[in-house]
Amino acid sequence: MRKYLAHAPARWCRGSPTLPAFLAFLAVLSSAGHVRAGSTTLQEEETRTVKIETETKIYVKNARGKTIIVGRRDARDVVVRFAKFVRAKDAEAARRWMEELVYTIETDGEQVSVVLSHPERTGDTGSFWTLLKRIKDRAYIDCTIEVPGAFDAKVATTSGDVQITSLEGGVELVGSSGDVLLRTIGGGVSVELSSGDVDADGVGADFDLRMSSGDAVVRKVGGSVSVQGTSGDAELYDVAGDVTVELSSGDLLLEGCRGGVTARSHTGDLRVTDVLGAVNASATSGDIYAALSFDGPREHTLESSSGDVQVSFPAPARTGFVLEVNTNSGSIEGDLEIKLDEISRKTLKGVVGTGEGRLYIETASGDIRISQVGQ
Repeated sequence: MRKYLAHAPARWCRGSPTLPAFLAFLAVLSSAGHVRAGSTTLQEEETRTVKIETETKIYVKNARGKTIIVGRRDARDVVVRFAKFVRAKDAEAARRWMEELVYTIETDGEQVSVVLSHPERTGDTGSFWTLLKRIKDRAYIDCTIEVPGAFDAKVATTSGDVQITSLEGGVELVGSSGDVLLRTIGGGVSVELSSGDVDADGVGADFDLRMSSGDAVVRKVGGSVSVQGTSGDAELYDVAGDVTVELSSGDLLLEGCRGGVTARSHTGDLRVTDVLGAVNASATSGDIYAALSFDGPREHTLESSSGDVQVSFPAPARTGFVLEVNTNSGSIEGDLEIKLDEISRKTLKGVVGTGEGRLYIETASGDIRISQVGQ
């Protein structure tokens, strides 16, 4: 996973022109910071308690700032804590921005809605140098919300981290930029994120994740998992249902799945282990490693256009499958007991054990290795 990290230091050490440019940019940022030495910083904290009757949901819209939602089993009300922060070029601008940091709290008998509004910046923003001088000017509201544990949560953010913990209900989240942390969610989870990492541990039902740029680590899911990513890696552990993954650029690590797996990666490696169901995996440019199970008539398909495929499976006598291997430009190696039907430089066909299941492997340009473990 993340093999590119090992190459990053080498690029800086070769005297690449990007290094001095980067250092120059840091110098400019430092200079901009000195310009802001006379800036004004303001902070305010407020707490609001909302009496609830029939409400079972919390909705939060926060354009800029951190959003934290915590479920409490013994909670009877909704408690919202706001932390306002402003840093501006002078005291007048800071005061004006603080006044424009406002929020509303509404209830409709079903849902408690918390909406936070932030000031729109005005003035000269057309200059690159003006942008650098204003880069440290900030205005945002962080909010921490305590709700009854049985609540569902819906969150919409533009720029800010989100943390949701200890809810018996479900979570729906849409964000543009910011990291997401989820812990002990009893219901299903849906996350749509443009830029940021996702860290989830303990989801009671299905987990649906769509992200453009960022890494995801998901553990202990009581239902199925679906992941769609444009740029970033995905790590999945201990999934009770099926897993479906589609990555444009990124690696997949899956350890522990009691359902079936369908995984696609255009640029990246796929590593799948401890899966009880059928595995269907394909990579356009990347390697595939799969530790498969054949306890019954399972069918596995592994395909790679440009990359190697390695397969291992346990050795007990009940393990059996029909094997078909094809490669256009690559080698075929095996360490298994097999009754051969056909063998050539590009093809291997035969039956392993009882032949109840099926294993199909194909590469256009890549080596194939199959091994039987525990003999």
